[in-house]
Amino acid sequence: MGDGHACDHSLAHDRRILWIVLALNFSMFVLEIWQGLQADSTSLIADSMDFLSDSFSYIITLYVLTKSLRMRAHASLIKASLMLLLAAGALGQGTWNLVHEQTPDPVTMGWVGALALVVNLISAALLFGSRNRDSNMQSVWLCSRNDAIANILILIAAVLVYASGTLWPDLIVALVITGLEGSSALKIISQAKGELRDGK
Repeated sequence: MGDGHACDHSLAHDRRILWIVLALNFSMFVLEIWQGLQADSTSLIADSMDFLSDSFSYIITLYVLTKSLRMRAHASLIKASLMLLLAAGALGQGTWNLVHEQTPDPVTMGWVGALALVVNLISAALLFGSRNRDSNMQSVWLCSRNDAIANILILIAAVLVYASGTLWPDLIVALVITGLEGSSALKIISQAKGELRDGK
């Protein structure tokens, strides 16, 4: 009975945290895609895709939180596939900027990147304690951790774009962000497949 009460408390705690980080991340997606397009910043657009991916991940995780391990593992595979798809979209935007030689606005990159960093640090801190519960909780924590790293890189890129007057720092950071998303997606896929094997 005590274990059941503790489990219910953990689920309620996870659910509350997921709703908070969902609201934070979707708000940042809207802000960052808007400002990224305004500033012609591939790295901001790539990071906004991370926020959108995270938002979908939180919604799916909330839905399967009390479901079977097998269903949660299948949900993780869906989320990992979405991460790969959005990463490919960010690469497409980077190619477009390169072809059209669109140099981003470093000021917008700076203040949006700083705000996004604060949001992701808060999200990662909230999710840290639940990260090892299963592949679903690990996936949402990895997303927030990756975004925090990406935001630090965006701030560095903003300084380099300002100093050089070129788009290359922005493109390089966008590639790094895409690589982080891809590697995390593959890690989630690996763990989810392991959970499916164990569940048989």
